[in-house]
Amino acid sequence: MNKQLSVKMLLNSKLNGTKQTVFFRQNWVEIDKSDFYFNLKKIKEYISKDTKIMAVIKSDAYGHGAVALAREAQEAGVTWIAVSSLEEGIILRETGIKSDILILGNIFPYENFQVAIAHSLTSTISKMSEFASLENLAIRLNKRINFHFKVDTGMGRIGSLSEIACSVLQKIAQSNKVSMIGMYTHFAVADTDPLFTQLQLSTFTKIVKFARVNLRLKFIAHVANSAALFKNKRTHLDMVRPGLGLYGLTPFKFSERFLKVKPVLSWKTRITFLKKVPSGFCVSYGRAFVTNKLSIIATIPVGYHDGYNRLLSNKADVLVRGKRCPIVGRITMNMTMIDVTGIKDVTVGDEVVLIGTQGKEHIKVDEIAKIQNTINYEITCNISAHIPRIIV
Repeated sequence: MNKQLSVKMLLNSKLNGTKQTVFFRQNWVEIDKSDFYFNLKKIKEYISKDTKIMAVIKSDAYGHGAVALAREAQEAGVTWIAVSSLEEGIILRETGIKSDILILGNIFPYENFQVAIAHSLTSTISKMSEFASLENLAIRLNKRINFHFKVDTGMGRIGSLSEIACSVLQKIAQSNKVSMIGMYTHFAVADTDPLFTQLQLSTFTKIVKFARVNLRLKFIAHVANSAALFKNKRTHLDMVRPGLGLYGLTPFKFSERFLKVKPVLSWKTRITFLKKVPSGFCVSYGRAFVTNKLSIIATIPVGYHDGYNRLLSNKADVLVRGKRCPIVGRITMNMTMIDVTGIKDVTVGDEVVLIGTQGKEHIKVDEIAKIQNTINYEITCNISAHIPRIIV
């Protein structure tokens, strides 16, 4: 055998029968499964024992790693998982996920309903043309097909407008080829506007009542995202759809007053280069930072290609040996510089925390989001897929 160990062999190496994640660039994300279980347990305790949980694992579990966390959710007894696309659902099926999987996005072109059926994925239906296509497929396959019906009560995205939802439901009720096993809507401002949220809830529950009482349909009704789940127990209905809450991301300010969850994700790197520089020394592109004293500048192998946004330049902190250190100069594509002048015995190889805890200090996702003037889950979603996710 060739003495040179290939990258492929390294990436698939095993130790004591367990597949190991091997990477060469010191830049990785840690996912704490005990905190994920803690959050799931807290949500279970917060809702009624008869209320089901649909774990929202779309968009690579908000950047946390879909396959690994879908496995954890399945092991914890979660019966439903939500994804945004056929591709996401297929990946979960091919990696052994057996839970029911709902595709929250609409299917187009309609021929792709056949792909969903082939992988036992449950589609969302929002209008008559989608329903007709699914029914025709059921006739061709001589197979009863299940789906969820989406109602637009004020989000303005996909979904049947509430004014025409009942007429669509009447057609659905007449079919013996397909089965509506779920109906749902999505809140637009559950985090900020309780009055509009209540209007959406009232509109939806009237449609649910019509379907159950007038049409004798049996299905799971679900509306509550994390913000609604935390704030308003009347939204829990038959099933809740936590996304942010599962990952310990706060859906709104002071949400811990309702339900306290723990952040699941940490983002780490290491110092790979150190140098002492004199006062008046310029750092990075554009000479946007100039030292005002003898300083120690460290380089870390992370940049905007990795999802560490350039807007954090000269504004964000990282943690080294339990202390905050400022980013200095502009963040570059693959490297960032930090000022470690005040860190005693700092050395190449020291761990650097971009998001997470080190010692008594903590860099929260919300802190990074505030600097970028965005929402916390955009930060985690934007951590590049090439960064290894390690379950700890």
